[in-house]
Amino acid sequence: MIDRPQRRASKDGYHDRPSKGLIWTIALGIAICVVVIIVWYQFFPNSQPSPDQSALIVASDSAKRVEVVVDAPLVLPPTAINAPVVTAPVAENQARSLSEAKSLSQGSSKTIQYAKHLVAEGEDLNSIAAMYSLKTQTLISINQIRNIQAVKPGISLEIPDRDGQLYTVRDGDMLSTIARKYSPNMGWKTLQELNGLKSENIVVGQRLFIPDTSSSSLIQMADIAPIQFQKPATGSITALFGQPLANPATGTTESLNGILIVGSPGSAVVAAAAGNVVSAGYEVKGRGRFVELSHEGGYRTTYCHLENVEVKIGMTLAKGEVIGSIGTSGTSYEKPTLFFSIEQSGIALDPSQFF
Repeated sequence: MIDRPQRRASKDGYHDRPSKGLIWTIALGIAICVVVIIVWYQFFPNSQPSPDQSALIVASDSAKRVEVVVDAPLVLPPTAINAPVVTAPVAENQARSLSEAKSLSQGSSKTIQYAKHLVAEGEDLNSIAAMYSLKTQTLISINQIRNIQAVKPGISLEIPDRDGQLYTVRDGDMLSTIARKYSPNMGWKTLQELNGLKSENIVVGQRLFIPDTSSSSLIQMADIAPIQFQKPATGSITALFGQPLANPATGTTESLNGILIVGSPGSAVVAAAAGNVVSAGYEVKGRGRFVELSHEGGYRTTYCHLENVEVKIGMTLAKGEVIGSIGTSGTSYEKPTLFFSIEQSGIALDPSQFF
């Protein structure tokens, strides 16, 4: 009787202790965790940066950001907006304005753009043209200049955004014929777009901008020439000032710095204005028989391809006095042709602007 309860108690105590299977399971789990931790630190030792490493990373990112922003446009702080502005000289401002206009027109429109230039003390046509990277002839043509000496401080000039000349539409003209006259590759559509025309229709007397050619001649206050010129021969003007033409002397195509007049054989060539004969001669190929006259106001006229010459150097001629007769000397022209030019202070002007 005594032994049975003891045996029952022994059995109950045995069941309260953990089994060996559970102990091995727990041990195996702990071992696996230890192995995982060891492997993690073996392959990913820098997964969590130290404070020093974090600082280095931040500094590196900042350096990259600064490097990118260095070439960005400068943005002024709000306080700088109301800061005093130092104004550049008027000429520089004018040139800068045209430069901006050039960029604008080249980027968004083919239409010719103009800027205003107020002539300052000490400036002349050559210096103004150089300021805007244009040819002097471009300014002369666009502003219809007939008296270079009248371009003085206070005069306002039109400055185009590219080189070229003004052409006055004549009876029978079309955009296509005008374009071919100055460049076979230009095309009438180019002239239409360049001059901002809504259609290809043009009228007599209308002025068109012709690109990339040297040309004609001042503005309202500088438009009065000190002397008046007349047409030196009867006949038709067959080649215009600034028009590309083969040079009889070289055969190369050049921009014509005068006009060609085709007339009847033996017809007279006369002095376009009163002046002195300062040069005369003969070139077998080129000017042929030619005469040059000097006139008041710094003007000089030249007459080439004459059939014969009736004046000598040193003579003083009245306006309309005979110089010689029209011919083809120095050329291979089939018809009698006079080359006539007007210069002032060494700058060629468009003769057709004077008569």
